[in-house]
Amino acid sequence: MSEGPTWQLQTGDKAFCVLLEGESNMQRSRGIKILAAVAAFGLVAAACGSDDDSGSSDTDSSGTTSGTGGGGGSAAADAEFTLFGAPTGIEGEAVEGFLDVYNEQTGSNIDFTGSDDLESQLRIRVDGGDPPEMAFLPQPGQICDYADDGALVSLEDMGFDIAQLEEDSSQYWVNLGLCDDGMHYGVPWYPNYKSIVFYHQPTFEENGYEIPETYEDMIALSEQIVADGLTPWCMGYESSNNTGWAGTDWIEDILVRQAGSEFYAQWYNHEVPFNSPEVVEAFDTYGEIVFGDGFILGGAENIAGIAVTDSPNPLFEEPPGCLMLKQGSFASNWFPDAPGYEEGEVEAELGVFPFPTIDGNVGAMGGGDTIVVFEGSDANIAVVKDWITPEWLCTHASATGGGVAEYGGHGVEGVEFLPGNKNVDPNCYITDAAKSYATAVTEALAANTFVFDASDLMDPAVGQGTFWSGMVDWTRGTSAQDVVDQIESSWPS
Repeated sequence: MSEGPTWQLQTGDKAFCVLLEGESNMQRSRGIKILAAVAAFGLVAAACGSDDDSGSSDTDSSGTTSGTGGGGGSAAADAEFTLFGAPTGIEGEAVEGFLDVYNEQTGSNIDFTGSDDLESQLRIRVDGGDPPEMAFLPQPGQICDYADDGALVSLEDMGFDIAQLEEDSSQYWVNLGLCDDGMHYGVPWYPNYKSIVFYHQPTFEENGYEIPETYEDMIALSEQIVADGLTPWCMGYESSNNTGWAGTDWIEDILVRQAGSEFYAQWYNHEVPFNSPEVVEAFDTYGEIVFGDGFILGGAENIAGIAVTDSPNPLFEEPPGCLMLKQGSFASNWFPDAPGYEEGEVEAELGVFPFPTIDGNVGAMGGGDTIVVFEGSDANIAVVKDWITPEWLCTHASATGGGVAEYGGHGVEGVEFLPGNKNVDPNCYITDAAKSYATAVTEALAANTFVFDASDLMDPAVGQGTFWSGMVDWTRGTSAQDVVDQIESSWPS
């Protein structure tokens, strides 16, 4: 793999860098070749020359040996509950497959319920006095709401070694579950990256399109694609009661580059108003794409009606209906459901490039699923401590566990979950793209440079409410100023 430039991200008074690598030959998986055109692709700022922390460990992130491996006979064997989370479709099947392996090895009896409306359904259950025993949340901003209600069990009360957990999964992520009582309530499980753009590589090569390095380059490229009679962008916001979240990712990636990480943190903590001029500027910058003439397949007014999970589908058409899609690393888990993806029907080669710089600034924006425990029985504690070990995260990583997982993989081809523990071996993954993502994230966790999606950290009424709906209103013609003013007025006092 050829070496590329080294990118640098300034975080506080420390600078971290990522070596961007050139294209490599990838294994084909079910008819798609995802090219890691920029392995460790600038989303994550990894410490230069970091030590090799890969490999498995006999100790879990609580600092104690879990001892619940194959054959049952441990505390985990008494675990019997339904895990609650957001994944549905084949991602949900992969979670179920992971639990099948875990149940077989430990003697536990755990099943899974996924919901496209997790936030609302979980709140209803908690308020109704019937919470699940355990759940995993994509929005850590909800954690302290449940903790403040007395619904959650703290990590301290479950016997976790917080310092060890911070070392394995980053202090930043662990502290997202640090609440006003000084206790921690969230256990990092698996992350994702959002600052990337998938692109149709054969068309780029055929037409001589270059990967954009700056946002201005990306606008110019979009204009050239339109001039050539093609459509630059696929985009979709529809996601049941969560419709609009995909648009917030654009605003956040732009804002952290235009206004800086310090302002970004002040913004999601509401230390500055949501409707600050910097935010309006971010909407205007995004609007160069959304409202660009011929830029969006179906037009801006139809974005909210296209399902997020269907938005990649035109990339697999022949010829492709669009050439670029900004989505998180998890989007590859939707590809097997796309018409035309099936092996033999089409050979779509997708490259990946990092979201471009703005004014010379790069950003590192992602998300992740965090485990919360409502019922802290000995069995449940044993289970959650198991799930965050390198051994079980390797099973959770891919269909086969890369052939190195002690217990095998989750069995669902095409689904790969990134690791929330720096000690997970990248060889637990099947595709070269996922291996490169996993390498980047484990280095970032070790360097404590993992940064979350802002809307996931805002008050849920805004971050999982009016911000989402505001994105829909904006694509349908409401001005950016009116949208951000309305969102600011909705922030709970």
